[in-house]
Amino acid sequence: MKAITVLQPWAWLLATGKKRCETRSWKTNYRGEILIHAGKKNMTNIMRQTFFEAMYMKQAGVFNTEMITEAIIGKANLVNCVRIDEAMRELIRKQHIEEYALGYFVLDHYAWVLEEPE
Repeated sequence: MKAITVLQPWAWLLATGKKRCETRSWKTNYRGEILIHAGKKNMTNIMRQTFFEAMYMKQAGVFNTEMITEAIIGKANLVNCVRIDEAMRELIRKQHIEEYALGYFVLDHYAWVLEEPE
């Protein structure tokens, strides 16, 4: 079984379905079930946020949840891997503002699209 390691609070956001895309600098051809592993660090209390990010993190319940680290906390189906170009980034920003606020959509990176989180 494949797994993806993600720092908290983003791992929790993926496992609960509040975030559907995880960005990476590399693409994957893998499709199917993938475990969500919460990495060693919990960035919730030390991350530097803009007001924009903090607002969506608060709405998602990030600051009211204990974040488990160094464990498999869920799984999902990896259904797509999309290269982020200007058009894709603008589409996400306009049509999925929460996803945009909770993600890191850098040009020439890849959005790993996850569905059916558990």
